[in-house]
Amino acid sequence: MIKRGLQLILFFIITNGIAQDLSEKVKPETYSGDQLKYIGMPVGGINTGQVYLGGDGQLWYWDIFNIQRIKPGGPGDKFYINPMVQDNKFDQGFAIRVKKLLPSTITPMVRPLNNNGFSDITFKGEYPIGKVKYRDANSPVSVALNAYTPFVPTDHESSDFPAVVMEYTLTNDSDSKLSVELIGWLQNMSNFQTANSTKGTHINTIKKSGNVLQLITSSGVTVENKDLPDYGNMALTLLEGNNAWGTPKTSNDIAYNLVEVNGSKNNIAKTAVGNKLIGVIGKEVELKAGERKTLTFIISWYFPNVHRTESGFHDLKNRGNLRQYYSKKFSSSSDVANTIIANQEKYLTTTKLWNKTWYDASLPKWFLDRTFINTSTLATTSCYRLDDLTDDPDNEDRFYTMEGVYLGHGTCTHVFHYEQALGRVFPGLARQLRTQIDYGLSYKENGIIEYRGELSDIGSHDGRGYAVDGHAGTILRAYREHTTSSNSDYLKAYWPKIKKSIEYMIAHDAEKTGKPDGILEGVQYNTLDKMWYGKNAWHSSMYNAALRAGEAMALEMRDKTFAKKCNRIATLGQKNITTQLFDGEYFINIPDIENKENPNTNIGCHIDQVLGQSWALQVGLPRILPKKETISALKSIYKYNYQEDVGKYLDTVTIKNVRFYALPGEAGTIMCTFPKGGALESKGTKAAEWDNLVVGYFSESMTGFTYQAAAHMIAEGLVDEGMTMIKAIHDRYNPKKRNPYNEVEYGNHYTRAMSSYGAFIAASGFTYHGPKGEIGFDPKMAPENFKSAFITGESWGAFSQKRSTGIQENELLVSYGTLSLSNIKLSHNMRIVKNVKVTLNGKTLKNKYKSGSNELSIALEKVTLKNGDTLGVIIE
Repeated sequence: MIKRGLQLILFFIITNGIAQDLSEKVKPETYSGDQLKYIGMPVGGINTGQVYLGGDGQLWYWDIFNIQRIKPGGPGDKFYINPMVQDNKFDQGFAIRVKKLLPSTITPMVRPLNNNGFSDITFKGEYPIGKVKYRDANSPVSVALNAYTPFVPTDHESSDFPAVVMEYTLTNDSDSKLSVELIGWLQNMSNFQTANSTKGTHINTIKKSGNVLQLITSSGVTVENKDLPDYGNMALTLLEGNNAWGTPKTSNDIAYNLVEVNGSKNNIAKTAVGNKLIGVIGKEVELKAGERKTLTFIISWYFPNVHRTESGFHDLKNRGNLRQYYSKKFSSSSDVANTIIANQEKYLTTTKLWNKTWYDASLPKWFLDRTFINTSTLATTSCYRLDDLTDDPDNEDRFYTMEGVYLGHGTCTHVFHYEQALGRVFPGLARQLRTQIDYGLSYKENGIIEYRGELSDIGSHDGRGYAVDGHAGTILRAYREHTTSSNSDYLKAYWPKIKKSIEYMIAHDAEKTGKPDGILEGVQYNTLDKMWYGKNAWHSSMYNAALRAGEAMALEMRDKTFAKKCNRIATLGQKNITTQLFDGEYFINIPDIENKENPNTNIGCHIDQVLGQSWALQVGLPRILPKKETISALKSIYKYNYQEDVGKYLDTVTIKNVRFYALPGEAGTIMCTFPKGGALESKGTKAAEWDNLVVGYFSESMTGFTYQAAAHMIAEGLVDEGMTMIKAIHDRYNPKKRNPYNEVEYGNHYTRAMSSYGAFIAASGFTYHGPKGEIGFDPKMAPENFKSAFITGESWGAFSQKRSTGIQENELLVSYGTLSLSNIKLSHNMRIVKNVKVTLNGKTLKNKYKSGSNELSIALEKVTLKNGDTLGVIIE
């Protein structure tokens, strides 16, 4: 006890006082001054290109024109060491103009809504909404901006608008009546970047329809040139268009001479392609002292030609026909904006409701930020959705992801299986990825799920197109996508292929021993970009988790024979992994003596050593590894791999890394440490440049891996340890250093970092099985007074739990969608449960409950909750 007490004291000291923040609710983080430099929050729709909201509210990094925006280059840490700063590749922005001060008059005052116009700007990022405030001692008007795109969890078809909503609230801070004009301008970018290879005109048009005023920028080009990458159009739309004005053409230096801009009755302007053409729309409002009014703009785009080589896109099947999926849903940028306007309640109000639901929680705000930020990767050029212009179901409307922005051929199973954000936030799209790609284009008749889909012949592997970790992870995702379904139709349709993919792993298990024993041997290609040989807990735990998923699915499909087979092997696997690979402190590898030239982590402490158990907890499967040994392994990862100063650690290591994702003075979690030696042996005997690079991964600190280990720690009760590791990531991505919204591993917006949502799942102890009508919560942080959001397959809302002496009160509020329930699983801290009362909107429901050790299962007659319904549970 004394030793443990000293450890706790040291923990509080070495974390520099952040321990309090790890467990307590704190204020949202607001940035200002030099913290605004690197901020770039993705604010467009998912799978529609990429645009950033800067710290000063300026939109930048416009990567919507299907022309590769950056060259990743370098050894992979290029943008971690040298983060991008705000640049504006074309003329677009907003400004206010104080025209007159009543009853007196003043010289017109023009202030661009960026850091050139206001001295006091603050930014609060709550993805998907960026919130910016503008103040200046010399300005009688302050401005608040909410920038976002429609974002509706569980509904990816309502979250993929190629558009940004810019909602400005103007406040008169003076004691006099003011007249204020809000102005937006937009350069015509249609075919602008390909001007040297086309003939035609830029066309700007002002249109008024009802209360809506639009500036539409397009081009008139020959039929042949409609295939160019930036062929398309953009629109700047003002929702409150009554008494507003617009001009289709103004001077090129509009950002600095807005005083000279006046309303125009002309509604169309043209210029030769390649010449700068800028249009403006604006509105004047009167504000009494202290009064505020809101004006809302939408910037929308329509550039469908992703198939061109200029796009940096990969050479996929039927590439010549590929177009952006949004071009199938919308006919133009104007259509995009008008669709949003026609149903503002669904698209805009619901987005704000989700934002409020997510942040109205007892969890620390920095934790809520960090675990949801990487969902924004879906709104970058790491991720695409494609219209194939054919009727081929394997291709049409499919989701495709690179590993990161413009690099790493995909959709890569051994990277993308770490993600939990797509599968939980947009489960329908994740299910489509399983059916069209993993068990569609990537699937082979022998059961292999090729690890890079259509491009699996690229890269080095064992010749089978098979990454063992990605294959197992995809089986687990197949099970997760079943649990987020409302029924068993998906599982019934794809069970034969899922089963065969499991059987392939079982056959792999039996290759050396003649029969499966729960431990994989032989060649094992994996996400560390090399073939491993021998026995290792990482791959075998993933394999055993896949077996447990197979058992669960087989039971639901009434395939008792296969369920028993999976159970038998997994039971044997747990025993063999523990007895053969647990060294008394953590799980090691046993290298294959016939393949010494190949690297593996040997007797090192590897961050992914119990990844299979982490996955099992994420999807509510039985244990893969015994809890005692698992917790010991997790404690070892924290003890040996988490480093307060990565630089000091790297000064001492045998294996030197080439890439840096944590710099000297920064805390991070190392991929593999060697507290008991074995580092030299782990490198293998090959000395090629590629081998030195991939072995160097062992000494790197990558966020995607860290999140899964931290989530696992939280789920197993090691809350402080897991939170400390995540807080280190959050601190490394402090805006004074780099962009908080771009976690770099190999390249920008690396998709593995979407594993961060798994830490939120762990913190709330959330489980869900839609076809069975089961939901569960087991909060790991402050369970006596807990509140958080939840997302099921077709609904979302808030869960709360309060404990006092002899009583526990739980509440489940559905804010969106429908939720059908037959069983609720809750944790409790009572010695004996005497009574359970369940209500729906105050009306008592019949229930039967079973209470185990701190666990409670409550059976109900099937009930369906819809928007606004509240289910209450009182435990006594």
